[in-house]
Amino acid sequence: MTYTFEGLVVPDPYPLYRELRERAPVHRIHDALWLISRYADVRALLLDPRATSDPAARPDYRDWAERHLDGVDGPVARWQRSMFVFMDDPEHRRLRQLFQQAFTPASVHALRPRLEAEAAELVKAAGTSMDVVSEFALPLTTTLIGELLGVPQEDRATCVRRAEITGRTLAPIVPPAVLEAAAESLAESTGYFLDLVERRRTEPRDDLLTALTAVMTPQEVVSSALLLFNAGHETTTALIANAVHVLLGHPGQLDLLRETPSLLTGAVEEVLRFEPSFQFGLKVTRAPIELDGVTIPAGAAVVLLNAAANRDPAEFPDPERFLITRSEGRHLAFGMGMHHCLGAPLARMEAQVALGALLAAWPCFELGPDEPVRAAPAGALRTLERLPIRRC
Repeated sequence: MTYTFEGLVVPDPYPLYRELRERAPVHRIHDALWLISRYADVRALLLDPRATSDPAARPDYRDWAERHLDGVDGPVARWQRSMFVFMDDPEHRRLRQLFQQAFTPASVHALRPRLEAEAAELVKAAGTSMDVVSEFALPLTTTLIGELLGVPQEDRATCVRRAEITGRTLAPIVPPAVLEAAAESLAESTGYFLDLVERRRTEPRDDLLTALTAVMTPQEVVSSALLLFNAGHETTTALIANAVHVLLGHPGQLDLLRETPSLLTGAVEEVLRFEPSFQFGLKVTRAPIELDGVTIPAGAAVVLLNAAANRDPAEFPDPERFLITRSEGRHLAFGMGMHHCLGAPLARMEAQVALGALLAAWPCFELGPDEPVRAAPAGALRTLERLPIRRC
């Protein structure tokens, strides 16, 4: 078999994932790039201390950054390396612990009433038809992350736009025009958040930005704010849109959810397994690692296909079926180990609230007259650009 990294992001990647699992679960593209697709292997590497999340650990990182980014000292490369999700302990642990207060069960639960009110208002304002992405999921997630951080409402749309531009640089291949736009966006975002940090120093408020300002350097706060805007709205917007789309494609399961709202938690978990927003992650081997009798050399970039692992029949019986009552297995949509997604509880709550509000206001809904439009490939993200629906 011959696969390219870019070829992993296709309109329907799941047949390819299945072929990889069955025929080449530890697949070498070349010595410096490997694909891992079985559940047990992906899980093992997520937990293996010999596999790092730091892309700069690659021996060829300097050359790679020159070819695919703006060089090791460019603003985009420096921004990527500044995010704690790409760090190892002890620095990763230090920064992660500073965020924990915002994502405890109690903190997340406290946000629920505000989120429920916003979701209900958005559905009401839609009338009898709406685009799930632009009129529901995006404003809902933007409101939450904006309020959590403490970004004024009038600035949130601009912050989202800038975050989306910089987020495109996390794709496997980044066109020069995107790098140029991202560098400009980073400069604008840095200036904006440095100014906001200074205001929080003199006028503290009850928000995450104020809390981070008290314990981080200004540059760490800026990097963290940019990361939260990227991860806090884009992936959860994708989760909500994917959930509605998958449910509409499985009318029997949608009917079951309408009849039994208590299955909402399980429905969100099954969406995360069946159609995760993030399809894959990247690790770099610091030492040789053997999987299934194959040795991956040190210094290799290893693509962990969590979306493929989530449909591994060794972990999930009948994995190609979407079943909101499923109880077997533990999906890898949020990763595992020390880099398990910090915002997972918040994302779960947002998706549950969004689906609950939609089902409560629109007991029956269907696809609109226009076809859904899947978003163009953007790194590991799988989402929709438009999803028109209407009340029955």
